[in-house]
Amino acid sequence: MALSLALLTLGIYLLRVARWHLRPRPTLVGGGWDFGWLALGASGLLLLVVPQMLANLHEHWRAWAISRPKPGALGSPFFWHALFAVYLALVIGWVLVELWLRLRLTHLYNLRASRLRRLLLKACLESGLKPELDGERLRLGPECRTHHYRGGAFFDPVWVSMEISPRWAYGQLGWSRWNHPARQAVEEALDRVVSRHAPRNSPVGTLFLAGSTCVLVFSSGLSVMTTLGKIWTR
Repeated sequence: MALSLALLTLGIYLLRVARWHLRPRPTLVGGGWDFGWLALGASGLLLLVVPQMLANLHEHWRAWAISRPKPGALGSPFFWHALFAVYLALVIGWVLVELWLRLRLTHLYNLRASRLRRLLLKACLESGLKPELDGERLRLGPECRTHHYRGGAFFDPVWVSMEISPRWAYGQLGWSRWNHPARQAVEEALDRVVSRHAPRNSPVGTLFLAGSTCVLVFSSGLSVMTTLGKIWTR
């Protein structure tokens, strides 16, 4: 049952990604929301499958340890309780750290990713900012504002990096400060600018949809087989 639920959460995540890619226009997703869906997809594995594996390990190893003259740590309930507590703390810590790191990211799905740099420059100009090139990054400082800028006031610069994956119709922006006032203004302009730049005949959305369908069907089948097996053995 744990495996079928893990596959269910994974299938839901893949279905969400497929939906982003199958829209008629590119989709901007904040790093926090993107990671939230990713955490949902991995929740079945992290909170059901792995704990079940630890419980089975506890059952076999503790029984073996107790059968010995000196059980040692493996025969102590405290050891196994501590192991479960450490695992839970690691999962919670990973979620919090990843969420903090991903807040500075902006994901773009179903995009002609090779054009991201040009589109970002255009979005900056439309938002009233004249960016400066700083190597592979864009710099947006207070001196970059024009009289057309309508975003929040700021006095410290922010750097924007770009990563693209044309094969997967995907682009990513990395902001040096996740809560910089210029970010909202640029993202709103970018959402308008990219509206006509969805890839033509991209199979990415179809691949994710097919994958999610297979995973969900397998999850349902596994759940039915498990239920029938329990009924049969009664």
